[in-house]
Amino acid sequence: MKNVVRFASPLLLMNLIFQLYCVLDLIIVSNFCGTDAMAAVGATVYISQMISGLALGLATGCSVITAQAWGAGNYDRLYKTVHSGYATAFLVGTVLSAAGILLARPMLTFMGTPADVLADATSYLRVYLISILPVLVYNMGAGILRGVGDTRHPFLFMTIAVIFNLGLSFLFVGVFKWGIIGAAYAYVIAQFLSAVLVTASLMMSHEPFRLFLRDIGFHKDVLQPTIKLGVPAGLQSCVMSLSNVFVQSNINKFGKQAIAGLAAAGRLDGFVFVIINGLALTAMSFMSANIGAQKKERAKKGLIRIILFSIAVVFVHAVILLLFRYPLLRLFSDDHEVMRYASTAMFYVLIPYVLFAITEILGGTLRSAGQSVLPMVITIGMSGVRVVWILAVLPFFRTFDVLVMNYSVSWVFALIVYLVYFKRQGDRIFERQM
Repeated sequence: MKNVVRFASPLLLMNLIFQLYCVLDLIIVSNFCGTDAMAAVGATVYISQMISGLALGLATGCSVITAQAWGAGNYDRLYKTVHSGYATAFLVGTVLSAAGILLARPMLTFMGTPADVLADATSYLRVYLISILPVLVYNMGAGILRGVGDTRHPFLFMTIAVIFNLGLSFLFVGVFKWGIIGAAYAYVIAQFLSAVLVTASLMMSHEPFRLFLRDIGFHKDVLQPTIKLGVPAGLQSCVMSLSNVFVQSNINKFGKQAIAGLAAAGRLDGFVFVIINGLALTAMSFMSANIGAQKKERAKKGLIRIILFSIAVVFVHAVILLLFRYPLLRLFSDDHEVMRYASTAMFYVLIPYVLFAITEILGGTLRSAGQSVLPMVITIGMSGVRVVWILAVLPFFRTFDVLVMNYSVSWVFALIVYLVYFKRQGDRIFERQM
């Protein structure tokens, strides 16, 4: 358990620091620009998550293949994985950034974004999506480092980028009065900085995973398993985000106070989400290395310990946020309606995050063994549950409470399916499938 905690700690701290930035950045926007600007940022969240999630799935695939090659001592495969990963990051990042910028306004219009925030939301999203390329490069590089057991350097680089980002946000929004566009430019510049730092770290390494810019290119023998793992993971994230876009379109019907409230709640409960994300990545890296080294028993024990640790950590953080939600929400807005919507969302999401944590860790375990299709199928099913809930239940109980309950209902569904599958498969779960 000590090894798991030692590996996870920098990763969790990195995610928490990034989420702290998200909170402070929205506080800067809301205090200098008002509720409309806050709603404009909130209206773009799920679209940006959908596009970046598709890209980051490929980074997940690269991280798993890296960890398996490192655990097995296959340095030729490791070398090829690193350079194929970077080639993929540059290609996919460029394409997705361009597509997102072109489709920003049509997507926001399709979601029913209120007219009084549509223009600002479109401008913000177009600038924000420039960051897809550096975000993918950073996550590809950070995934490689995590795959070989290094979580300290990604933590350091993210911390530097976050501090730089906050400084630029205050300068652009608070001093230069550029509005939410200033916040978007600050984010993009900081993401390029993080991409440069992680790339420089890999280039200066003397380990077998050293990056040589001249050797960046596609290697078919590692590209195929990377895509096999990464594309389902990316599609999984994309489908989930699509369902969230559908949820957001229904939230938009409650008005800009609801949009702003959900944006504030999302920043706060995001602290729990990033903890879950860090624990899931920890589980995936730990399991990949042990499955690659054929240490089945160590993988089984590690999974149980990570799940128990996750339940405890997520529950404690969720309770703390619930207890202090009102003073925390006042940092964003004094608007009574904004706070009411935000408080309601947090009440129905935070404690059930425990269920989501377990599903993410179980899904990461399957991906670490090369089983990427089932997590994708379960996520599609979970997204379907959300859509069905909104279409079948919400019309009869048209309240914001019932709307946000769709998240916890979908997590119950996913957890049941995972537990049934793990029960039936037994030890075969921990056998490498690729």
